[in-house]
Amino acid sequence: MDHLHLVIPDLLPPRAAPQNICHGLKLPYLTALLARGRQMDAPVLSLEEIVCGRFGVDAVAPARAVADGLAVGDEYWLCADPVWLQLQQSQVILQPDVQCNAEESASLCADLNRHFAPDGLTFVAADPQRWYIRSSAAGRMSMTPLRAVAGRDVKPHQPQGEDALRWQRLSNEIQMLLHSHPVNQAREERGLHPINSLWLWGGGNPAPLRAEVDVAGGDDGLSALFARAAAVSFADSLDGMLSGNGRKGLWVAGTPSAAWQRADLYAWRDAVAGLEREVVQPLWQAIRQGRLRGLTLDVPSQDAAKRFVLSRADSWKLWRRRSPLKAYLK
Repeated sequence: MDHLHLVIPDLLPPRAAPQNICHGLKLPYLTALLARGRQMDAPVLSLEEIVCGRFGVDAVAPARAVADGLAVGDEYWLCADPVWLQLQQSQVILQPDVQCNAEESASLCADLNRHFAPDGLTFVAADPQRWYIRSSAAGRMSMTPLRAVAGRDVKPHQPQGEDALRWQRLSNEIQMLLHSHPVNQAREERGLHPINSLWLWGGGNPAPLRAEVDVAGGDDGLSALFARAAAVSFADSLDGMLSGNGRKGLWVAGTPSAAWQRADLYAWRDAVAGLEREVVQPLWQAIRQGRLRGLTLDVPSQDAAKRFVLSRADSWKLWRRRSPLKAYLK
């Protein structure tokens, strides 16, 4: 393989993380990669922006909708994923993964469509966990991806831009309708969290996908959906990707970010240790053996973004001394 683009969101936790969060983690291959790779100036991009860039588009929603088998036409699309907003003292915390089933999502979308038809909005639940809004009018605004706000207060993450107030009003109307819906009453009677909001993000108009990679892989889900939409091969394993015919690959490792969203520090440590064994060590060995000619590691996080570029020659620069992972948190 000529080049692999590796993306590990939240590999480096925020500055507010406990000082001893990395204590005892043995990461010889990861620290070697960080030390000997050339640290480059990188734009501060989210995982979603990185994946969009690798597939030549600006917005998640239309591409994801294509992957879900929807005919997107030329209208404006938004991801409108079902969530539970949990009131905690002065904060409103977003909890994703509410485990909505197909019958519930169909019932909720039917009532949403009846209510919002005069506004030119159509609600579509292509998957119980992945909903969309199709709009006759484009939304000129920026929105925070669901992954970035999961487990956090939603107040600092409201839409920004020319049309933000309109969509905030619509979002409030959605919450009011969902609050008293029979589906949610039945869920609460069964001890389940209500689906009391939809998180709107990833909006844009459809555009042709022009993939810069010929194979993708990983455990985050988003790269799989984009690969499906672009008819790009998706590798079941990293070894399969490295031993295949692809020349340019994308691999997204999402387990550290998923743990960080849950504020589970032990799970984050386990995820990083697992990446050392299952991802970084095989890639380091592939670089050394010449099976992989070049590697770019992108590490988007809450505070910043870092990029490291490694070639086979770089891997032998033994004078670049390793530092513990916590040294890169600054």
